[in-house]
Amino acid sequence: MRRTLLMAGIVAALVGGGWAVNARSADDGADREAADDVAPVAESQEDSQSEPPLPPALPVAQGEFHESFDFLRNRPLAHRLSADDDGLSIWADGGSFDFVRYVQGNHRRDWILEAQVDDGDESVRTVAGLRGRTAQMTLPAVDLDAQVLELSLFNPARYDNNLRLRVNGTWLDAGKLEPGWATVAVELDDAVVRADNQIDFEFSNLGRIEGVLSGGAVEWARFGPAPVVEADDEAGGDEAHLDDGEVAEAIEPSGDTEPVDDDGDQVDPAVAESEELEEQLDDDERVEPHQLIAGQGAMSLEPGQGLSWMVWLHDDVHLDLEFGGQAGCGLAIEITLEAGDGQVERVLREERLLVEGRGEVQRTTVELPIDEEQVGRVDLKALNDPLCEVIGVERARLIRPGLPGRVPDHIEPPKYVLFWVIDTLRADYLPIHFETDVQAPHLKRLAEEGVTFETAYVQGTESRASHASLFTGKYPERHGVMARGRVNPQLPILPHFFQDAGYTTGILAANGYVSHLLNLNRGWDHYRNFIHEEVGLSAQNLWDDGLAWIRTLDEDEPFFLYLGTIDPHATYRRHDDFIGLYEPDDYNGRFQRFLSGHQLGDIKSRAMTVTEREKERIINLYKNEISFNDHVFGKMRETLEEKGIWDETLIVVTSDHGEEFWEHGSVGHGHNVHQEMVHVPLIFHYPNGLPQGRVVRSGGEVVDVLPTILDLLGKDPLEDRQGRSLLPVIFGEHGGYPAPAMSTQYMLQYGMQIRHWKLYLRSGSMRLYDRREDPLEMEDIRDDHPLASRWLQDSVAWFRAHRRDWDKSTWGVPNNLSEDFLELIGDM
Repeated sequence: MRRTLLMAGIVAALVGGGWAVNARSADDGADREAADDVAPVAESQEDSQSEPPLPPALPVAQGEFHESFDFLRNRPLAHRLSADDDGLSIWADGGSFDFVRYVQGNHRRDWILEAQVDDGDESVRTVAGLRGRTAQMTLPAVDLDAQVLELSLFNPARYDNNLRLRVNGTWLDAGKLEPGWATVAVELDDAVVRADNQIDFEFSNLGRIEGVLSGGAVEWARFGPAPVVEADDEAGGDEAHLDDGEVAEAIEPSGDTEPVDDDGDQVDPAVAESEELEEQLDDDERVEPHQLIAGQGAMSLEPGQGLSWMVWLHDDVHLDLEFGGQAGCGLAIEITLEAGDGQVERVLREERLLVEGRGEVQRTTVELPIDEEQVGRVDLKALNDPLCEVIGVERARLIRPGLPGRVPDHIEPPKYVLFWVIDTLRADYLPIHFETDVQAPHLKRLAEEGVTFETAYVQGTESRASHASLFTGKYPERHGVMARGRVNPQLPILPHFFQDAGYTTGILAANGYVSHLLNLNRGWDHYRNFIHEEVGLSAQNLWDDGLAWIRTLDEDEPFFLYLGTIDPHATYRRHDDFIGLYEPDDYNGRFQRFLSGHQLGDIKSRAMTVTEREKERIINLYKNEISFNDHVFGKMRETLEEKGIWDETLIVVTSDHGEEFWEHGSVGHGHNVHQEMVHVPLIFHYPNGLPQGRVVRSGGEVVDVLPTILDLLGKDPLEDRQGRSLLPVIFGEHGGYPAPAMSTQYMLQYGMQIRHWKLYLRSGSMRLYDRREDPLEMEDIRDDHPLASRWLQDSVAWFRAHRRDWDKSTWGVPNNLSEDFLELIGDM
């Protein structure tokens, strides 16, 4: 008898990007009915003429549902679980492609991933090797009573190698490693185990792994119960636990101990049957717990094995499962939430067992006890029953009631397109999604009537990288513009796509880099860069010239006009009509009329010191520039309305970066990825084709603007792109699962925000912010919120490791992957 994976075909209807779920069984045949609310979980019933009657089927939710998150498609985001009689273990596989998630994707600096090491038996093992003597990783724990950190290690040195491990700040002696392989189990009595843990390695000696000097390599790591090893006859007894620092030459990474009777020589019949099955299983079919993920889609779980995902749980979410195996066998489902102060709480544990006579593959739905949307951990495990064979999981997903939104089959392309780019405008200085005293009534009205993103990030922290991403739809490492460089002159940019679509193109820019300096002066029928021409740089100057250009066009001639305004950028100038909104008293200091860019640079370098009152003045000058820019925007709108073309015009408002005002010790921009630097407004307004008054909570990025425009124009997506069209998100077709907003400062710093959680990576350090409670990102709360921290780490690491090739249109976003994600990154 061999273990088999029981599979059955899954038939579902794809509705607008989400899967419309008929909660009745596939054999029901009844018409589906839409439900506004979630119907209670009910027993599905079938008529049967057989005797005796079949037992009730597994409970299934009734009504229309749509998919929010697919666990099987997102197996690369999961963590490996195993259960035995002593407890739960969580594993990291040092030889797997996904080990990048345990080192925040920073493998190039500290780790040699997928390295090949001789195992001494004319074969090799794949490992993660350290670069040098020290390195760091993080590893979650599902059981906070875990007794040991166990590791399979390779010592490449010719001599003994002392290893010290630090777990959450506590140093533990792991003992002396002889050259070659060893399994080390370090007791955690002196260390605090958290739901997410930081582990530091320190080796005393060096050898070479793939030609690189290395202290050692990790084949796998495990938090869990203490391992059990056989003791020799002289020691007496049947088993022994490793003491702190003891090294075992060979410890099996999984499996239960065999129960015996009081005499020690009679095995329980159930275990005997399990042993017989094991003997019949070929070696190449065995899947050890640390090897479990290795794929996407349907999976098989041996008894006691499972996976754990950190996910966003909406307050109306259900877990939808379809699995097969032996009757009486099945899955254990656990839901864990954060309980504050670094603690977690299991709020659900349920078992769903296959019902005799109800088919080889059965479906069930679990209603999750979620009162408010939040990050949670979902564990799916095959029951640890020796009589059960493999459980085949064919479907596992989060579903929500009702049908998802849907992008219309046809959107009439806008006849006119106008970009209003406001250089150096941070999002929280607009009265859109934020409480601020800044007056910008025209932009606020535009947001209220159009589509606006709560969270939108730029892809650089200064003009060069950010503008290049806007114009190309690519991240900085792909387009090559960072501290220096230019966009490849053979690479098409924003105006080329409008020209191909039949638009006349014009640009009026007040930023000096939107020019030959970045090769962005191509593809325009009308081009002016005001800073290079040394003429007036205000929004009014740009709009006056823009209106004059529009008047030169034929009455019905489609046009694309890019207005690159720069008012909030230093030099900050006083506007008599607007400074009084922020400076009610007379000001007679040195910044009465303006603050120049040179002065701001001196303040940033600390060559110039300023008083608190002068700081206030500088900020008020910045605010008055925003109000002036808004005023000109209002005049532009009024003109387009008078011409009768406002409703036919797509307006896009965004910025290239923000500006710091001492929130993190500096001023200006270009030096970090905190919110004041990378969070910018993103507004789309097109009454003839886009929703009105729509606030998008899912994250957006300026790199997505070009793909979105192409989608609105009805054009094919870019063949070589990294951004994605935001139309599915705007119309709610994505199922409601939140997407991240990402930004980088070259390759030095990374920021990722999903909903109100923000992860900040810099030079090996990692911080977590709750922007709902801490909008200025002042307090690192990573230790207090381990599930949220782990959720973002799992995503940012995939992006960081593959940032040059990441394509959101086909790869998915880093926290919600496409179905062929592994194939695509494998091709890279």
